[in-house]
Amino acid sequence: MSLLQYHALWIAIALSGIAVASAVITHRLRVRELRRLQAEQALDALAGYCEWVAAQRRAAVFQGEPPADRSALVRLCALQQAAFPQLCGATVAVLLVHARMLDFLWRQQALRVRDTDAWLESDHDARFLALWREHGAAVHQLADRLRERAGVPLADAQPEAVFPA
Repeated sequence: MSLLQYHALWIAIALSGIAVASAVITHRLRVRELRRLQAEQALDALAGYCEWVAAQRRAAVFQGEPPADRSALVRLCALQQAAFPQLCGATVAVLLVHARMLDFLWRQQALRVRDTDAWLESDHDARFLALWREHGAAVHQLADRLRERAGVPLADAQPEAVFPA
Protein backbone atom coordinates (compact mmCIF):
# COMPACT_ATOMS: atom_id res chain seq x y z
CA MET A 1 0.00 0.00 0.00
CA SER A 2 1.46 3.29 -1.03
CA LEU A 3 1.50 6.37 1.09
CA LEU A 4 -1.08 8.03 -1.19
CA GLN A 5 -3.47 5.07 -0.81
CA TYR A 6 -2.93 5.10 2.94
CA HIS A 7 -3.87 8.80 3.23
CA ALA A 8 -6.76 8.40 0.80
CA LEU A 9 -8.14 5.56 2.94
CA TRP A 10 -7.96 7.70 6.07
CA ILE A 11 -9.62 10.63 4.29
CA ALA A 12 -12.40 8.30 3.06
CA ILE A 13 -12.89 6.97 6.61
CA ALA A 14 -12.98 10.52 8.01
CA LEU A 15 -15.48 11.66 5.35
CA SER A 16 -17.65 8.59 6.05
CA GLY A 17 -17.59 9.41 9.76
CA ILE A 18 -18.53 13.00 9.06
CA ALA A 19 -21.39 11.87 6.82
CA VAL A 20 -22.73 9.49 9.47
CA ALA A 21 -22.42 12.15 12.19
CA SER A 22 -24.17 14.68 9.95
CA ALA A 23 -27.01 12.25 9.24
CA VAL A 24 -27.46 11.52 12.96
CA ILE A 25 -27.44 15.22 13.86
CA THR A 26 -29.90 16.04 11.06
CA HIS A 27 -32.22 13.25 12.15
CA ARG A 28 -32.17 14.40 15.77
CA LEU A 29 -32.84 18.00 14.75
CA ARG A 30 -35.80 16.89 12.61
CA VAL A 31 -37.22 14.81 15.45
CA ARG A 32 -36.79 17.71 17.89
CA GLU A 33 -38.47 20.12 15.46
CA LEU A 34 -41.34 17.68 14.88
CA ARG A 35 -41.80 17.31 18.65
CA ARG A 36 -41.78 21.08 19.05
CA LEU A 37 -44.42 21.49 16.34
CA GLN A 38 -46.57 18.74 17.85
CA ALA A 39 -46.28 20.34 21.29
CA GLU A 40 -47.25 23.72 19.85
CA GLN A 41 -50.29 22.16 18.16
CA ALA A 42 -51.26 20.52 21.46
CA LEU A 43 -50.82 23.84 23.29
CA ASP A 44 -53.02 25.54 20.68
CA ALA A 45 -55.68 22.85 21.15
CA LEU A 46 -55.40 23.28 24.93
CA ALA A 47 -55.83 27.05 24.56
CA GLY A 48 -58.90 26.50 22.36
CA TYR A 49 -60.36 24.15 24.94
CA CYS A 50 -59.74 26.70 27.70
CA GLU A 51 -61.51 29.35 25.65
CA TRP A 52 -64.50 27.01 25.34
CA VAL A 53 -64.54 26.50 29.14
CA ALA A 54 -64.34 30.25 29.70
CA ALA A 55 -67.23 30.75 27.27
CA GLN A 56 -69.33 28.33 29.35
CA ARG A 57 -69.00 30.63 32.33
CA ARG A 58 -70.11 33.64 30.29
CA ALA A 59 -72.93 31.84 28.46
CA ALA A 60 -76.47 32.33 29.68
CA VAL A 61 -77.45 28.80 28.68
CA PHE A 62 -75.18 25.76 28.48
CA GLN A 63 -75.21 24.49 24.91
CA GLY A 64 -73.27 21.31 25.48
CA GLU A 65 -69.98 20.23 24.00
CA PRO A 66 -69.00 21.10 20.44
CA PRO A 67 -69.15 18.28 17.88
CA ALA A 68 -66.16 15.92 18.04
CA ASP A 69 -64.82 17.12 14.68
CA ARG A 70 -64.58 20.70 16.03
CA SER A 71 -63.66 19.93 19.62
CA ALA A 72 -60.32 21.27 20.81
CA LEU A 73 -60.32 18.69 23.60
CA VAL A 74 -60.67 15.81 21.12
CA ARG A 75 -57.83 17.30 19.06
CA LEU A 76 -55.70 17.66 22.21
CA CYS A 77 -56.31 14.03 23.21
CA ALA A 78 -55.46 12.79 19.71
CA LEU A 79 -52.20 14.76 19.68
CA GLN A 80 -51.31 13.57 23.17
CA GLN A 81 -51.93 9.93 22.30
CA ALA A 82 -50.02 10.13 19.02
CA ALA A 83 -47.03 12.23 20.07
CA PHE A 84 -46.84 12.34 23.86
CA PRO A 85 -48.03 9.09 25.44
CA GLN A 86 -45.94 9.90 28.52
CA LEU A 87 -48.30 12.81 29.26
CA CYS A 88 -51.27 10.48 29.68
CA GLY A 89 -51.59 11.18 33.41
CA ALA A 90 -51.71 14.95 32.97
CA THR A 91 -54.26 14.62 30.16
CA VAL A 92 -56.43 12.29 32.25
CA ALA A 93 -56.41 14.88 35.05
CA VAL A 94 -57.80 17.47 32.60
CA LEU A 95 -60.40 14.97 31.36
CA LEU A 96 -61.54 14.14 34.89
CA VAL A 97 -62.11 17.79 35.73
CA HIS A 98 -63.81 18.22 32.34
CA ALA A 99 -66.23 15.38 33.12
CA ARG A 100 -67.08 16.88 36.52
CA MET A 101 -67.54 20.30 34.93
CA LEU A 102 -69.87 18.94 32.24
CA ASP A 103 -71.90 17.07 34.84
CA PHE A 104 -72.18 20.25 36.91
CA LEU A 105 -73.18 22.38 33.90
CA TRP A 106 -75.82 19.89 32.73
CA ARG A 107 -77.26 19.60 36.25
CA GLN A 108 -77.35 23.37 36.64
CA GLN A 109 -79.05 23.73 33.28
CA ALA A 110 -81.69 21.16 34.23
CA LEU A 111 -82.23 22.85 37.62
CA ARG A 112 -82.51 26.25 35.96
CA VAL A 113 -85.18 24.99 33.58
CA ARG A 114 -87.05 23.02 36.25
CA ASP A 115 -86.88 25.44 39.21
CA THR A 116 -85.36 28.89 38.72
CA ASP A 117 -85.57 29.82 42.40
CA ALA A 118 -83.71 26.67 43.46
CA TRP A 119 -81.13 27.36 40.77
CA LEU A 120 -80.58 30.91 42.06
CA GLU A 121 -80.15 29.58 45.60
CA SER A 122 -77.77 26.77 44.53
CA ASP A 123 -74.68 29.02 44.63
CA HIS A 124 -73.84 27.85 41.12
CA ASP A 125 -71.21 30.52 40.47
CA ALA A 126 -69.09 29.61 43.51
CA ARG A 127 -69.29 25.91 42.64
CA PHE A 128 -68.32 26.66 39.03
CA LEU A 129 -65.37 28.74 40.21
CA ALA A 130 -64.15 25.85 42.38
CA LEU A 131 -64.24 23.59 39.33
CA TRP A 132 -62.59 26.39 37.31
CA ARG A 133 -59.65 26.45 39.76
CA GLU A 134 -59.25 22.66 39.57
CA HIS A 135 -59.42 22.93 35.80
CA GLY A 136 -56.78 25.67 35.82
CA ALA A 137 -54.39 23.59 37.92
CA ALA A 138 -54.78 20.54 35.65
CA VAL A 139 -54.40 22.63 32.50
CA HIS A 140 -51.31 24.42 33.80
CA GLN A 141 -49.67 21.12 34.71
CA LEU A 142 -50.31 19.74 31.21
CA ALA A 143 -49.25 22.99 29.55
CA ASP A 144 -45.99 23.09 31.50
CA ARG A 145 -45.15 19.55 30.47
CA LEU A 146 -46.02 20.32 26.84
CA ARG A 147 -43.83 23.43 26.97
CA GLU A 148 -40.97 21.29 28.24
CA ARG A 149 -41.45 19.01 25.24
CA ALA A 150 -41.59 22.01 22.92
CA GLY A 151 -38.38 23.40 24.35
CA VAL A 152 -40.02 26.61 25.61
CA PRO A 153 -38.44 27.69 28.90
CA LEU A 154 -41.12 27.88 31.58
CA ALA A 155 -39.92 31.37 32.58
CA ASP A 156 -40.73 32.61 29.04
CA ALA A 157 -44.14 30.93 28.92
CA GLN A 158 -47.28 33.01 29.04
CA PRO A 159 -49.96 31.20 31.06
CA GLU A 160 -52.64 33.59 29.84
CA ALA A 161 -52.08 32.28 26.31
CA VAL A 162 -53.02 28.79 27.46
CA PHE A 163 -55.53 29.52 30.19
CA PRO A 164 -57.45 32.73 29.58
CA ALA A 165 -58.74 34.60 32.59
